[in-house]
Amino acid sequence: MDATTPNKSLIKKIIALVLGFGPGIFAIGYTIGTGSVTSMIVAGSKFNMQLLWVLLLSCLFSGILMFAYGNYALLTGETALYGFKKHFKYGKILAILIIVGITFGQWNSLMGILGISSNIIFEILSVNFEGLAAYKYETVLITAIVIIVTFYLLMLVGKYTFFEKILVIFVTLMGLSFVLSLCFVQPLPLDVVKGLIPTIPDVVGGKMLVAAFVGTTMASGYIFIAPSFCKR
Repeated sequence: MDATTPNKSLIKKIIALVLGFGPGIFAIGYTIGTGSVTSMIVAGSKFNMQLLWVLLLSCLFSGILMFAYGNYALLTGETALYGFKKHFKYGKILAILIIVGITFGQWNSLMGILGISSNIIFEILSVNFEGLAAYKYETVLITAIVIIVTFYLLMLVGKYTFFEKILVIFVTLMGLSFVLSLCFVQPLPLDVVKGLIPTIPDVVGGKMLVAAFVGTTMASGYIFIAPSFCKR
């Protein structure tokens, strides 16, 4: 009994430490989605570390924007969208367009995440249950429905802190999977240094890929909800 008590207390301390970074991890989960993962996988497989400089600059400018919007909220008590509506000539229209754009963007991202998650679960199940291979569509559809219902029930709890804790757990697992992947695929230090030198891949769509990196890292949705985190 005495031996297990320190272990339990250590686990509780680790969980408390992770949950202490709740808003920050929430922001990571809000920023890193299917677009980020897929674009980085494609870029890494085709161009190695060549676009690392884009990722670095995107993170830098994202931090600056978050800092600016967060301080604006702390000093004025207003969110970014309300500030647009209040201080810009056509701010109300701009705020509505931003809300519509973010809504459609998040809707598409959620559909992508749901499809990827359902197919991954199916692949895992099909490895252990070979008979499911003939019922791929039905299995993926049922899995997607179960995921939707589960998260809907979680949202019905109606508490921000509860939802934040759930997201923290999932995002932490995602971060650990990235670290684990890095252990298996170790980039050469020279490639990392070369990746910090600004270059654009000399291929068709190279500039578009750079723009995709910027768009997936500098998430407009989080930049506008950052003041809400600061006010909390």
